[in-house]
Amino acid sequence: MNPVLHVTLLVLLDLGLLAGLLAIPLGLSGNFILLGLAVVVAIATKLQAIGWLALILMAVAVVAGEVVEALLGSLVARKYGASKWGMLGAFGGGLVGAALGTMILPVVGSILGSFLGAAAGAIGAELAAGKGREPGLRAGWGAFLGKVLATAFKTAIGLAIAVYLVVVTH
Repeated sequence: MNPVLHVTLLVLLDLGLLAGLLAIPLGLSGNFILLGLAVVVAIATKLQAIGWLALILMAVAVVAGEVVEALLGSLVARKYGASKWGMLGAFGGGLVGAALGTMILPVVGSILGSFLGAAAGAIGAELAAGKGREPGLRAGWGAFLGKVLATAFKTAIGLAIAVYLVVVTH
């Protein structure tokens, strides 16, 4: 392969990896971007740089990250005393908050909206269920922490994929 083309492809890969990693905390599909880049590298190298097993493991990790993200806010809210309604409020609030946050403040708004929406959803649901202000605030704090932990988990998965891709391609 032409050395200039090789370096150009590596730079493009690195930029794609950076974009994928930056997308994760913004609530975007960063890990799916990274998985897509892994598939492209696997195809381009005829499965020499990345084999089927590695691709399957990455896909399982990406899906696990999505499942953890969907559930962790609610589960940590439960750990902080949320009822089933508070857990549902945290889940729904996170989704609504992410959507509204994106409309109000593009890019960064999705993560802020997700975190704050999960907390507000848990608090609102607890108050609607007749709980007091204090239990509602505890549930909201738990939902907020859960979203932060889920984002950290997904970022760790993304970093692992990115590091693996750099190691096998550079």
